[in-house]
Amino acid sequence: MAYTLTGSIGLDHYRATLQTKQHTWHADEPVENGGQDSGPTPSQLVLGALAACKVITTRMYADRKGWPVGKISVELEMIVDYGARPAQTRINCRLHAEGELDDTQQQRLVAIGDKCPTHRLLTGDIAVESEWQDTPPV
Repeated sequence: MAYTLTGSIGLDHYRATLQTKQHTWHADEPVENGGQDSGPTPSQLVLGALAACKVITTRMYADRKGWPVGKISVELEMIVDYGARPAQTRINCRLHAEGELDDTQQQRLVAIGDKCPTHRLLTGDIAVESEWQDTPPV
């Protein structure tokens, strides 16, 4: 499956505009990095994508199983060691679901969350290939 997204930035320090066919949103840097803090940082967007995928996947599974689950939430913490070559990143995920679940069900939900497409993307083999384009993206 292929996904397309465009990103652009003007002279606003450092507000980036991100677009898909249906949605537009922004990323920015905090004030201490010269930005306006008008949106999440790029790293926060990565964590947001992972959080969304984990809770959506977990909800789908709990619903399919008919388990008595209310609100599902996840807290993510990303720790990056930029001093290592290559940089070393660890993301700690803490999943919680409201409802009466036994230990086996709780652990199953954690395991299912780890099977979400974004988790698999981030823990798989990723190649990012960059090249110059003479005309801006559409």
